[in-house]
Amino acid sequence: MKFSGHETFSIREGWLHKGMKIVSDSPELLLDEEVADQLGVGRNMAKSIRHWLEVTGLAEGFGENKGKASLPRLTELGKLVWNYDPFFLAPGTWWILHANLVNNIESTTTWSWFFNNFNQDRFDRAVCLESLRRFLESSQKRIPSISTLTRDLGCLLLSYSRAIPAANDDPEDGAECPFRELGILTYYRTSGCFRIDRTQKVISPFVFGYVMSLAFPAAESSSKRSDVRLLDAVRMSGGPGRVFCLNGESLFETVSRIETTSENLVQIAGLAGDRIIRTPSLGANEWASLYFESIEETSNV
Repeated sequence: MKFSGHETFSIREGWLHKGMKIVSDSPELLLDEEVADQLGVGRNMAKSIRHWLEVTGLAEGFGENKGKASLPRLTELGKLVWNYDPFFLAPGTWWILHANLVNNIESTTTWSWFFNNFNQDRFDRAVCLESLRRFLESSQKRIPSISTLTRDLGCLLLSYSRAIPAANDDPEDGAECPFRELGILTYYRTSGCFRIDRTQKVISPFVFGYVMSLAFPAAESSSKRSDVRLLDAVRMSGGPGRVFCLNGESLFETVSRIETTSENLVQIAGLAGDRIIRTPSLGANEWASLYFESIEETSNV
């Protein structure tokens, strides 16, 4: 379990593009202490960019290889993003990166816990922090200091929450994390409370398939199509209910909307109480490839 690496900085606009450009063109620079100058940020921010590239699944190879530092390289997902959406303009790109964080309990433990295990829709920071501490205590893992947990949770909440009312003089407004555009979390300044939005979301069928393949990989090789119970899709760790913050009703509404626009690529079958979600059995990178090809076709129209 890991609770650091981001240096308390959430992802900022343009950071991932800058980092991926260096990985693509001159990966050795990311191992240089002076890479901050190349990125145009402070030293701690440079460390944060490297962290986010790795935990979102865009780049790999930052570790040690038999005593020698291996050069960072783009993952298969990273290559797709760099080829089709290098400036991170497509909403689906951010949903995919968000899904990777939710499914990465070892490297982004707080993210995985918050979306998979924390079930309160309205909460304040203190309640959320105490719930995280109790979860870690029950898992019989070594619990980091409260200050470490506070910083990690604070980074998550800052990454996703939009404040109401917005403050024009907020110094963070100029550096908003793009994850806020997903519409997952709202922060009410007057009460100090947060609220998770459980209503239906507008999701690409290919991004939905990507998330399904992460949560239900066994179904990928069993047949040409995958059937998953709606209830399982709601509750499964890393599944669409958890990643997109949907309950049973809003997941059904979201999938029904996808079904009408995807030529039955994603379908709802069965009767109430026994509904299933039916998708082609494809791997996560196959779904990602279909998504990025689809946004290229749209941009060429």
